[in-house]
Amino acid sequence: MSNYENLSKPITFRGMTVKNRVFLPPMKTNYITNTHEMSDEIIQYYEAMARGGVGLITTEAAEVDGEHLYDSTILGIYDDLQITGFKKLADALHQHGTKLSVQLIQGGPFANSKDNEGRMPLSSSPIAHVWNPMETPTEMTQEDIQRYIGKYVAAAKRAKAAGCDAVEIHCAHGHALLGSFLSPLVNHRTDEYGGDIIGRTRFLVEVIEAMRKGVGEDFPISVRLSADECEEGGNTVYDTAYIARLLESASVDYIHFSNGTLYDVGTLLPPTGKPRALNAVYTDIIKKAVNIPIGIVGRIKEPWMADMLIEQGNVDFVYIGRALICDPEFVKKSFEGRFDDVCPCIGCLTCLTSAELESTMQCTMNPSIAKDKLKHIEEATTKKNIVVIGGGPAGIEAATTAAKRGHNVTLLEKASVLGGQFRLASFPPVKQELSHGLKYMIRQLKKTNVDIRLDTEANLETVKVLRPDEIIVASGGTPLMPRWITKSGHPNVVSAWDIIKGNAHPGLNVLIIGGGSVGCETAEFISDRHNYNTLGGRKITLIEMQDNIDAGDYTANRDYLMSRIKNKPIDIVTNAKVSSIQSNTVSYVKTDKETVLEGIDTIIVAMGTQPANTLAEELKELSIPIHVIGDANSVGKLVNAIADGRELSFNL
Repeated sequence: MSNYENLSKPITFRGMTVKNRVFLPPMKTNYITNTHEMSDEIIQYYEAMARGGVGLITTEAAEVDGEHLYDSTILGIYDDLQITGFKKLADALHQHGTKLSVQLIQGGPFANSKDNEGRMPLSSSPIAHVWNPMETPTEMTQEDIQRYIGKYVAAAKRAKAAGCDAVEIHCAHGHALLGSFLSPLVNHRTDEYGGDIIGRTRFLVEVIEAMRKGVGEDFPISVRLSADECEEGGNTVYDTAYIARLLESASVDYIHFSNGTLYDVGTLLPPTGKPRALNAVYTDIIKKAVNIPIGIVGRIKEPWMADMLIEQGNVDFVYIGRALICDPEFVKKSFEGRFDDVCPCIGCLTCLTSAELESTMQCTMNPSIAKDKLKHIEEATTKKNIVVIGGGPAGIEAATTAAKRGHNVTLLEKASVLGGQFRLASFPPVKQELSHGLKYMIRQLKKTNVDIRLDTEANLETVKVLRPDEIIVASGGTPLMPRWITKSGHPNVVSAWDIIKGNAHPGLNVLIIGGGSVGCETAEFISDRHNYNTLGGRKITLIEMQDNIDAGDYTANRDYLMSRIKNKPIDIVTNAKVSSIQSNTVSYVKTDKETVLEGIDTIIVAMGTQPANTLAEELKELSIPIHVIGDANSVGKLVNAIADGRELSFNL
């Protein structure tokens, strides 16, 4: 019996009964073949979630139009040859009692001509897409609209022919073709397909009506909408409630509510620090307008919250996305009362950003998403005595995985607590959620037989006594502290790490040198929570040599960090270089002009990290294999450190 009786109840749409109320939303993976078909990899990806208990899986967006591809790695359902892949996926999921819905999309103004042999994108109006700003799309004629209704219908028929259980029509975020028609931010037409809300909804309604005739009465159709576009001049929740009513009349069976637009990507891809279940605030208004079931997506990461949303009538089912990437067995473990064993999502957005910008989707907490070979931990053929030096994320993952494979593992950590930089990363404002990930890793480590030795400085002698067969050096990194700064004569030069750890306290006139993520987060960490500058609060100046700050973060985390710090007493100076430091003044040069900052009482250095791996060289005296991983090998991101630890231990 499930611990979550509301979440575990079946729900039926037009004859399709879903075994529970946990649905997977569409999320891009980059696991598609070069002919835009299902790969074996993506089938395995979805099947793992089905095996883990998900009720319904919605595929990532599938393109209905082969002439105007959404992008070069989009899944396709525009050709009969693509039916085979969907049938393989449907058959795989049905073995586990999981239903399959296919999300249908046409790229609209996003469909860049470089991916489409020079064919320009299509849209409701000739307004460039925020993510395709150099191309003005072609405004569709009414004849075009009728032709594209046929493309949507043909795609839905292919999904049904493949044995899929339902389709979802993408019409959210003021995005893609139908979203561009629905949103007043994009649709400036004055014919039957524009103007008021009924006109803007007409294309979508006609697609649904034609699709119903094409697929028959026994095949569910759903739509994905933004509950509120969260932009001035965009659709509000009251507009959306009426749109939902029009869709219900057109025979839509259920609606999937996302939120926002791509003008502010964090509204639809909310990062750490954003409220849990942030879209639930809109559902009371929408539910009063319709009788069909509705569900929401958006930072629903715990089963108790999902269950409560259904119990209180906010929604009829929930979409859980990133949490299922982190742990495909989220549902099974939760229903069995083992939520402590669910690998948690930390809201870093690595998954969705990597799927857009890189060749393979990655997950910080689950390295096996990027590398299938890391999924199944197998017992080692030869059991070894392994010493792991360092209890940060790389060391913890390496020790845990090695122990699960049957090795005898000792972990040495010089600090009194585990976590390394992972622990520090959870200290700045809105980043506390990262501690959930570290807590999980420590808990999994302690479930093994690893001999954890805290307050233990590793050196040649302490390691030699343990008689290791192999050594893993995961000693992390140390902050870069250039000598010209530390020896400048200023009495109070500290690292950003010292500030975050609480080992040093800043004064009231602070200079931060370095505008990467650490420098920016440290600035926010020590700034007044609200701008009390006029009342004598702390003044902060942040200097960065490049033309922008936190330039290495491409996620919405950066967007919101920038929004927060711009409203605080933090002066940001870019394209600048510190030229001299005195006892209480600092000079910097920007565009050949030197500026002097008076009364600087604290200098915080946030200029990066360097590997801390000198011990590895000393240990070579033991003449046994030594593996250097994580920042000790090459300074990188948390996702790299955890993946290093997992992969190395698979090869021991």
